[in-house]
Amino acid sequence: MKKLFSKRRLLRWALCLVGLCLLCYYALPWVMPLPPSLLVPPVQGQEITDRHGKVLRKLLVNGQRTNGVLPLAEIPQALQQATLAAEDKRFYAHGGIDFLSLARALRDAVAHGRSTSGASTITQQLIKISQPRPRTLWTKVVEMLTARRLEMMWSKERILAEYLNRLDYGNLRKGCAVAAQGYFSKPLRDCSVAECALLAGLPQAPSRLNPYQHPDRAKKRQAYVLERLRELRNVSAEEWQRATDQPLQFQRDYGEFLAPHFAEMVLASAEKLPQTATSIDLTLQDFCERMIRDRLAALKEHHVEQAACVVIDNASGGIRALVGSREFQQQQVNGALAKRSPGSALKPFTYLLAMQADDSPSTMVDDLPIEFATPTGLYKPKNYSGRTYGPVSYRVALANSLNLAAVRVLDKIGGAESLISALRAAGLKTLTRSAADYGLGLTIGGGEVKLLELATAYACLARQGIYLPVNLWNTQPDEDSGLRIFDPTACYLLADIMADNDARVRSFGSRSALRLPFPVAVKTGTSTDYRDNWTIGFTPQYTVAVWVGNFDGSAMQGVSGVTGAGPIFRDLFIYLNAQERQTWYEPSDRIVTAQVDPLTGRPVSAELAGKREVKEEKFHRNNVPMESLPGQYDARGRLFLPRAYASWLDSPDNWLGDAAALAPEDNPLNRQVTTLRIQVPLPGTTFLLDPDLTAQGQMLFLKANTPAHELRWSSETLAISKVEGRPQAKLLVGDHTLTVENVRTKETQSTRIQVRRL
Repeated sequence: MKKLFSKRRLLRWALCLVGLCLLCYYALPWVMPLPPSLLVPPVQGQEITDRHGKVLRKLLVNGQRTNGVLPLAEIPQALQQATLAAEDKRFYAHGGIDFLSLARALRDAVAHGRSTSGASTITQQLIKISQPRPRTLWTKVVEMLTARRLEMMWSKERILAEYLNRLDYGNLRKGCAVAAQGYFSKPLRDCSVAECALLAGLPQAPSRLNPYQHPDRAKKRQAYVLERLRELRNVSAEEWQRATDQPLQFQRDYGEFLAPHFAEMVLASAEKLPQTATSIDLTLQDFCERMIRDRLAALKEHHVEQAACVVIDNASGGIRALVGSREFQQQQVNGALAKRSPGSALKPFTYLLAMQADDSPSTMVDDLPIEFATPTGLYKPKNYSGRTYGPVSYRVALANSLNLAAVRVLDKIGGAESLISALRAAGLKTLTRSAADYGLGLTIGGGEVKLLELATAYACLARQGIYLPVNLWNTQPDEDSGLRIFDPTACYLLADIMADNDARVRSFGSRSALRLPFPVAVKTGTSTDYRDNWTIGFTPQYTVAVWVGNFDGSAMQGVSGVTGAGPIFRDLFIYLNAQERQTWYEPSDRIVTAQVDPLTGRPVSAELAGKREVKEEKFHRNNVPMESLPGQYDARGRLFLPRAYASWLDSPDNWLGDAAALAPEDNPLNRQVTTLRIQVPLPGTTFLLDPDLTAQGQMLFLKANTPAHELRWSSETLAISKVEGRPQAKLLVGDHTLTVENVRTKETQSTRIQVRRL
């Protein structure tokens, strides 16, 4: 009886033990919660795209590249079999816990006195990578129970797919699709058996098996996986041999990495991207990159290493293309954001301000030697050719980029103070020094600007005076988002000068890179010693800006804006016109034409008709000159020039010959009659108030072409005070009128300005 009782008791204990095991295997796992991250698809890295949806950059997720989840049907059988052979050959036979592998691991641990293998199934590994925990015995138990629950909820196919899409394959690549693209630069579906075996082996130890740093280790692990495939008869002997012999060509594919300098700007613009579709056009971007490489190759013998370009869509302010350097990987400096000397590229704004103050393209300026004081001493600018050109119109002076004339015009309209205010309003924020520091040399390159900022300012000219900030996104601005800062009629006249190929022949010739088969307003710039050269211009649709030079500041060998940046500029606009026909501006009813003498800018009298050459010029309808000045010609129709031209008429630079003569002493031309004129601020100027500026930064110094002690300034809306004898107005947001009176002659002049908050 005792023996029978003992057997029954043992049976009961055995049944209890079996019941307990069944409870642990089937019921207890339901107590274990699944990792929350496993219940949602892997977070896909946010994509930055061009305006047509093409991917520029895929962003990292938790420091890794990921590509969402591929269904198992899209994962090659070779990779599935290789992964199972390497990690869990009985995957389809167990229920989440492989007891045979577990028993073997316990046996080996006892034999060696330490753990030699984890015996983790793929399901357990999926739990582990979904919710990392400290490596303890309890963690192992939790992962086993959680794996059992997952096996009772999901199919084997889903578990394997989730596992392959979440695995770390090293080098910041998470998921089999990203790994295939990264290591072999091909889609996963195109990977061979040999390549799948390599991928299947990496997750065991991604850093130790890194194929870039330890190719021998990676190859050895691949050989092991292939051997397992052969043993399990997943591949034939011929397939095994072919895979073993196949050489592996590892690539360094970092995924989509297009328009890199632009993409870096997008990422730096905000901590969280407001959207993913940007303004860039990858087709145009690719053309710009290829064309710059080709053009720089032709300039290599002239010590030209780098170039940058920007293309702006004028309607939206969107950047359609931006190339910061020849090769991003070789030189990560973004030339579009580097501060460089603009040379003559700022001159158009000087002439624009003059024409806003009632001058015209036919207004004459003396291209004669001039000198002016700077903080470092006396400065004597020279023209690029070394010559002086005497009496020239604004059209000729700007089109031929004459330095002496530009400095004189800037001095006439109020100096650097007037120009710097206009440039800052147009987006040139790099001009941070005082106007006194820049001086009159600002108009011929005496400052530093960024290519993108200068392109933004030119785009303002292209919009006929409306400023829009640069736009990185594929959006259209609101109708009222633009800010008018320049007069549209003056902008039209300026564009007409800049598009006049005939006017620039004197300096650039008739067949330069600036001559295009359709109208384009364009300006070049070359800095001192050929360190930088620029070509910038626009049509109503696009603004294109190009810089060529060297990032180390070394001088190029005789390369000017027209020979360095000019051909790139031309190529770009030819391409743009082929994609979208470029148009030109229709003159408004404020524009009229008149016949004038090109050497005086004024009509020729009836008695001199036929004796003087005349040309048609454009004017604002309220600013057409009605008659020539008294004493401007002699009886034979020769041009009289004032006494300031005495030396020039006797010099080799005199291109007029007998057609001009020095005016007699009593000629009216020698009597300077000065009409009161406000120089700062110019009429219609818009000032932007920066809230971060100090109170002193919100003060505007006032200037007219009469000694300050003879003037009285007033305004109904702005407070005016004096600092060391110089009048200044404290700027406030709003529209304001400033009036100045000459207390001696009682002559008055007024000007209107706008002040807006930045």
